[in-house]
Amino acid sequence: MKKYISLVFVLVALLACENSKNNKVDTFEQSETVEDLLQEYNQKISNATKTRSFEIIRDLYDQESLLMTDYNPLIVNSDNIKIYYDTVFARQNIKEYDRQTIDVLEFTNRIIEIGLFTKVFENSEKLEGKYFNVWKKDTQGKLKLRAESFGYLRNIDDPSIFLVPEVTTSIPKVITIPRELEAYIALGKNNVITRVPEKTADSYTDEAMYLPFANTIKIGKSVLIDHYKAYYHNPAKIDSLELMTYAYDKVENGYIKYGGFYVDWTVQGFSGSTAGNGISYWRREKDNSLRIHRQIGLHIHK
Repeated sequence: MKKYISLVFVLVALLACENSKNNKVDTFEQSETVEDLLQEYNQKISNATKTRSFEIIRDLYDQESLLMTDYNPLIVNSDNIKIYYDTVFARQNIKEYDRQTIDVLEFTNRIIEIGLFTKVFENSEKLEGKYFNVWKKDTQGKLKLRAESFGYLRNIDDPSIFLVPEVTTSIPKVITIPRELEAYIALGKNNVITRVPEKTADSYTDEAMYLPFANTIKIGKSVLIDHYKAYYHNPAKIDSLELMTYAYDKVENGYIKYGGFYVDWTVQGFSGSTAGNGISYWRREKDNSLRIHRQIGLHIHK
């Protein structure tokens, strides 16, 4: 009897070892961290850019994906995103492309990734920029881009090289958002119109990170106050301001908002207008208020 029991234990142990071998790959895949996945995907993006092949990154997008880039209108769904990248890749000959993730915020079904990039072209021209991606997790534990956005650290002298008029995507309809979020956005709109730096900066958390158009990343409320003091220095008058929301995601402690803006302005007898897109993560604070914790702003070239 004892020999029989011992034999059973041996058989069980052998089966366990065999199952362990069979499940080794699955266990490794399931143990991949968010940082591992982001590093893998950023390498794919880098390879696609250098080889000018959208096929390398096609699986990162789906019909829900949004693409926001400096100077272009909002681009919606993987088919239109392919047109954008095929067109840009055909124009640009890039010999180096480095991406560096500097911030990751993980939620149950969403991940915000913020980073910097450097492109070096064949003529040795170097272009630096920043990106703000929102990833969504699929049922297999992999990631797809809910929204991709990127801009540059300075103004581009000839934005036309980045324009892709071949994309004939239609802008999504403006949607209704939760009243709470709508109220905070209305307050922020009023602060922009009155142009008081301290009030505008108060819309952000103390550790906020803002990626403004044609500028470096701004971190912290005190830095944002200085940023808006400089930004509001010119005596511009806001004649009208429209803020649009095309989509939003509810996350554990707030909202991720995908939207755009259109503003008419006057400065020293000259009138003009500016339009753009952006992503903002509104975080709920200890006092139950909502504040912008992460944000990127992009302009559309007319």
